[in-house]
Amino acid sequence: MRDLLRCHRGSAAFATVVALVPLIGVVALGAEAGSWYVTKQNAQNAADAAAYSGGVTLACSLFASSGCDTAHDYIYRGKQFADQNKFCDPRDPSFACVSSPPTGTTQFVQIDQPTGTSVRAFVSQQQPAYLAKMLNLSTVTIGATATAQVIKLANPCVLSLTDPVAFQGSTTVQAQNCGLSSNSTASNSIDFTGNGLDVSKAGPISGQGGCAQTAGTQCSKAITFAPPVINPLSGLDPAILSLRTADFSGGQCSSTLTAYGPGANACYNSGFPAGDQTNLNGVYFFTGNVTISGSVKISGTVTFILLGPKFLNNGDKGATLTINGTPTITITALSSVSSTQVPTKLATPSILPLLSGLLIYDPETTGKNQSVKISGDSTSSFTGITYAPNADIVYQGSTVSSTCVEVIAKGITLSGNSNFDNSGCPASSKIQSQYVRLVQ
Repeated sequence: MRDLLRCHRGSAAFATVVALVPLIGVVALGAEAGSWYVTKQNAQNAADAAAYSGGVTLACSLFASSGCDTAHDYIYRGKQFADQNKFCDPRDPSFACVSSPPTGTTQFVQIDQPTGTSVRAFVSQQQPAYLAKMLNLSTVTIGATATAQVIKLANPCVLSLTDPVAFQGSTTVQAQNCGLSSNSTASNSIDFTGNGLDVSKAGPISGQGGCAQTAGTQCSKAITFAPPVINPLSGLDPAILSLRTADFSGGQCSSTLTAYGPGANACYNSGFPAGDQTNLNGVYFFTGNVTISGSVKISGTVTFILLGPKFLNNGDKGATLTINGTPTITITALSSVSSTQVPTKLATPSILPLLSGLLIYDPETTGKNQSVKISGDSTSSFTGITYAPNADIVYQGSTVSSTCVEVIAKGITLSGNSNFDNSGCPASSKIQSQYVRLVQ
């Protein structure tokens, strides 16, 4: 018996078992805390998605356009994307959940607007505590917050709808109060080619895709992978392309350039007559190839609308516009267009506002590789919007486009030694550009 009492065999094993009890508890508690961390990460993902999607919806409402999805507000969209990330409150009467909280847990989702240009999302999950009960915790609430901010860029005065905005040669761009944007998703949605480019005096340059450059550091100025910019004039296309001969009461004007409006016959024109055309005033419709060349002078307050192939019924292309040589052009868009200045099809409350400020509309057809070319040594002063949704607009040579010309086209190329001067453009524009970013 004395030997048994003096024996130390198994004492280490006994001590190990005693020590393992709290060790296993700590490990188990650590595993429970690890599950809290995973829930926290999932909650943050849900909050980020909710805030960002709510911000995108808010941006659409701040800069309303026909291209916006207005079916639901930013609160609904935020809750919708939180739900897609497995966070939703079934008790919320304003939203029907698709996902369900894990058994034994409750979730809460709140979307609000702390400022006029931001959306905040808060998501949380309350779940039972297990080993954490030793710490006097019966439940644990895990939450996450995210805030998305709508950042408004200087409104672009140049918008490429499909193709890149390309800068070539020794182009100089001056657009201090407005920017240039491309909705191209290509790797070169903003494309700089040439050593003599100068875009230091241009506003924000953004593309939905990437930026490419052959030399220099111009891409450092570009905002890449930006959200698309909504085409503010898309509502014009079906209305103007639906025009037919019967919509014009006066027939074709072949020898004189006659505006559609009060006191004038309703007509469409095959093209510019020879010689100077000054003091023009009104809305002019063209069916032929309009060429402004030589040293003629063109001036006035106008809207030029080139009619499409369906009007001509030729299945090919519509009227075209080419400017070259050394003409002197000083034309300004009509600040407003009345119902008496256009055919009845265009005299509607939804179309007339789109015509205000419109200088040139060129429908061109896709797949024809057509372009509006402004080239040579022409000195051109355009004030208004040049809109060519299906054509590339090319400025080349020593062209000077001054005062303020806004351009919306399928693609836009500034090449040669062109000096694209939009320094006279105001900060406001029909074209609105903004992006959304998470700031918290």
